[in-house]
Amino acid sequence: MVNLAGQFSMMVLVAGDEDAIERLRADLPDLAARSRLHAELVPAAAEAARRADAMPFHLTAKAMDQPGLVQSIAHVLSALSVNIESAETRLAQAPFTGAPVFDMEMDVSVPRETCIATLRDELGSLCRDHDIDWQLTAL
Repeated sequence: MVNLAGQFSMMVLVAGDEDAIERLRADLPDLAARSRLHAELVPAAAEAARRADAMPFHLTAKAMDQPGLVQSIAHVLSALSVNIESAETRLAQAPFTGAPVFDMEMDVSVPRETCIATLRDELGSLCRDHDIDWQLTAL
């Protein structure tokens, strides 16, 4: 879940047999009406699950806050078929100046066919351009 400029957002991945999923689908309109929330059920693609042929990594990034940081990093990862398994972002204040500092942690799955050196080069280039301190660590 995340707070985006006063808007709350949450995504949940659920699994169940066909009957349980159908009950969720049937009850969703009532939940949305009673809670006044936008709610939808979207089937996950088979490849959306963590792939056995992928390597797990932890990515951290820290920079002065600026629009588009998450999108830029996600774009690089997507271009190399890297799956974001989990992501957490925070906004803190820099010591002394109080300037907003963006901090992000991601667990990602890198397909075995993706060259890690290429991933590091692409992330490095992006992070140099945006003055982002970053680290990519194998899990």
